[in-house]
Amino acid sequence: METKELIQEAALDLFSHKGFDSSSVRDIAAKTGIRDSSLYFHFKNKQAILDSLMDRYIQISRQMMDRLEEGLGHITAMDDKHFYAVTEQYIRYFFLDPFISRMIMLMNHERSHNDRIRDQYVRWCIEKPLAFQTMVMKKLLDIGYLEGKDPAHIALEYYSPIFLYFSQYMNHSYTEKEKERFRKAVMSAAQNFLATYRKGN
Repeated sequence: METKELIQEAALDLFSHKGFDSSSVRDIAAKTGIRDSSLYFHFKNKQAILDSLMDRYIQISRQMMDRLEEGLGHITAMDDKHFYAVTEQYIRYFFLDPFISRMIMLMNHERSHNDRIRDQYVRWCIEKPLAFQTMVMKKLLDIGYLEGKDPAHIALEYYSPIFLYFSQYMNHSYTEKEKERFRKAVMSAAQNFLATYRKGN
């Protein structure tokens, strides 16, 4: 890992647990194992590090949604086994990703007093996922796997437990125990979701 990436990693760890204001350049440099002056060679200031982390988060989120949207166009049928598998992959490769999960923790710290982070938090943690899940639910309604009238409401029913359980289990720690509790809670919610909206139930 290059020095710039080490700085970003150290900053993300500090920002997500202590908050941006409570983390200093000296803290980041010490955690990285370099001198303050070396850090300034790579980043103008602490804000520049935060901006680079937000840019990376947005890029990863956008790329993931683009890939998922592309895959959605190829779906012609769905069964319960694949529905659960897709749900588990979604949380594993997004919410359980070490970078993504800490970025969401960071945004939770900062959104009360940072307008840009608040806007990005709402956009990429709430609005964008719900818009994508609405497309998914419409597709599942169209192919006859789910039943209901409002794909936006069905998407809200699906996504809300995921976001809620992330806040409960993953927003303060990142232990294997908490990750497993999060996964089990989401999969249980997915079962309840199908019990409500699965066609024929």
